[in-house]
Amino acid sequence: MPPAPPSTASVVLSKGGPGLVDLLADSTELRITVTGPLMLFERLRLLTTLSPFEGCTAQRLEELAGRLEGTLHCGLTGIQEAPVTVETHRAGAVLEIGLGPASMYQSELVLHTTTAETFRALLTRLLSDDPARPFFAGLYPVPATGHLEHHHGGHGHP
Repeated sequence: MPPAPPSTASVVLSKGGPGLVDLLADSTELRITVTGPLMLFERLRLLTTLSPFEGCTAQRLEELAGRLEGTLHCGLTGIQEAPVTVETHRAGAVLEIGLGPASMYQSELVLHTTTAETFRALLTRLLSDDPARPFFAGLYPVPATGHLEHHHGGHGHP
């Protein structure tokens, strides 16, 4: 019998860190430590190589959003729900995950599937018409707008 997949995968998002979080994890829970929520990153957005013609439709993204639960953990503000939303428009739909209030300097997003499936199994089942077709699905940290980074002198900054 093959070993059971790990139940949790972890990653850190920070300035200069990875630009994508691989969502095809063989785990049921993903812990993402976020440095600078709403200062560096506004939210996480699902990116995939799948098109609506391959099964990644607005309806299926809505179903995926309903199968994901997220909580934000911060020492200053406690535990809060991380909203998982789908925004539809003419060109398709976008799934996004909120990162909490701007007052949080560092937080941990705990995202898990509600079906006990791994992220890989859930995304393959819901977003692809052909489970044998390889694809990518990841979370992209959307850069914050409207918040300036702190500059502390040097390199041309007063």
